[in-house]
Amino acid sequence: MDVKKLNGCIELLKKQMDDALIGTSIVSTSDAQALAEWNSEAGVASIFVEVTNFMNSSLAKGYPALSRYYVLDLAEDRMLIVLPLGEYQWGIFVDSSKAKLGLFLNVILPEVLSSFQDAVK
Repeated sequence: MDVKKLNGCIELLKKQMDDALIGTSIVSTSDAQALAEWNSEAGVASIFVEVTNFMNSSLAKGYPALSRYYVLDLAEDRMLIVLPLGEYQWGIFVDSSKAKLGLFLNVILPEVLSSFQDAVK
């Protein structure tokens, strides 16, 4: 893993999301430690991992596993998008009144995931 490239992934996301991005963290799934982040509150990395683990264990009782991402629509025009990436998770906290979800899912997400894959080679 190249931490400098992980920080580059975050810079790319910041550029693409502009003022819709509130904060973001790329975390290790095994210990919930942030590897790269921007404007994230303390402890947020462990929340991503905890919620994802809960969802995975719940879904295992009869549903397919999580795939590329899940979205939590929160109060106060906030949205949390989590990308479960095997050994890593990427949490993206956005202002849903400013974010264009279709653009994010179809254009920005593939681009940032490509940069992420390059960073963890």
